[in-house]
Amino acid sequence: MKRFYPDHLPVIPNEPCWEDFCVLDVDDKRGQGVLVLREFSQGSVLFRMNGTLKTEMTLHSLQMGPGLHLDDPYFAGKVLHSCEPNSWLDTETRLYIATRDIAAGELLTMDYDETEDILFRAFPCCCGSDRCRGTIGGRLARQPVRRGRRQTVSADLPAQLYATVMAERQTYADQFAIASVS
Repeated sequence: MKRFYPDHLPVIPNEPCWEDFCVLDVDDKRGQGVLVLREFSQGSVLFRMNGTLKTEMTLHSLQMGPGLHLDDPYFAGKVLHSCEPNSWLDTETRLYIATRDIAAGELLTMDYDETEDILFRAFPCCCGSDRCRGTIGGRLARQPVRRGRRQTVSADLPAQLYATVMAERQTYADQFAIASVS
């Protein structure tokens, strides 16, 4: 099976697949992005993020907790920012969820300010939305208007996937505790 992720990372439920997505060069300003190859309806699980646990932030990492980051330069790190995104990342489960119907041919987007306290590198936004905030730097850098954090979808997950997600979260917590002591 051809994967977006390298062989040293374990195969996880809901990994992105080549039938649904393609990573491509978008332009000189945004770099690489994820192209959606089939339709997804609002509320659909798009994929689940994988990666390498690190104590330092990287350009392609997701903040899992204070001083703990999941680095994914292979796929999820290629999802572009938008102030009106078509997907949302549940940071507890690492599942990307469609916030609206997504058509084949769209670029996958998320709001970086919803997942990161501070970004690895702040940037001027060029999403083109009427609600564009101008500069994206993380939720702590966001100016006056703050949206509430979305509810997690853990309760709606199939039991087996929920058990897997919770076991992985414990593993990350254990690894973080060991890294903090070192």
